[in-house]
Amino acid sequence: MQDKNAKIRKIVQIVTITAAIVVTVLLCLYIVRLYDEENMQSFEELVQSLGVWGIIFMFLLQVVQVVLAVIPGEPIELIFGALYGTFWGTILCIAGIVCGTALIYVLVQKLGKSFVEKIIDSKQFQKFKFLQNPVKRDTFMFFLMFIPGTPKDLLTYFAPFTGISLLRVLSIAAVARIPSIVTSTYVGSSFVQGNHLKSIIIYAVVGVISLLGILVYNKFISGKATKGEGGDKDDQ
Repeated sequence: MQDKNAKIRKIVQIVTITAAIVVTVLLCLYIVRLYDEENMQSFEELVQSLGVWGIIFMFLLQVVQVVLAVIPGEPIELIFGALYGTFWGTILCIAGIVCGTALIYVLVQKLGKSFVEKIIDSKQFQKFKFLQNPVKRDTFMFFLMFIPGTPKDLLTYFAPFTGISLLRVLSIAAVARIPSIVTSTYVGSSFVQGNHLKSIIIYAVVGVISLLGILVYNKFISGKATKGEGGDKDDQ
């Protein structure tokens, strides 16, 4: 049974990662084309023509990104900013993230560990075992979702196993991710307004911060794993 789940998970991961790469490349190429004034005008006409259906499509795209977890969220957030500006782009992103997080939480509770194992290697969850401590759980979860570069959507799959309520995990996910979402939507909005150099510089800075975030995350997780092995009762 485990071998079967491993094969299914591997196929799903290959397909989603391939799709993520294709989508990311296409979105980036599309954004770069907006350097041209004529393309920019066509883009604005496209936004107006999409109307409510464009909002629904982008909202569903954000939900899918959260559920599939391996698809990067930044390109989608950039497009939200380009399409709807910093404020409304951020609002729509958060709405999609909240709905995607709720969907994952409900599915994991209803279908259990067997469902998760078809999507994610359950061994990944060993890293998050310290979150089962109810005293520190919420603070650590907020911290991990706040830091740029951390696997936030993977953490969402583990959340139901910590005993945290749906309302609490939705609140943490919505608030902790605001800074990174605002940054991405602002860059997308700024880019389509012609502030290309400014957008590139900001996104480069964000990229460096994300790399630092990954280093902090890895060090933090390694530290927790070491404490767990050493018999830290608080984190067991």
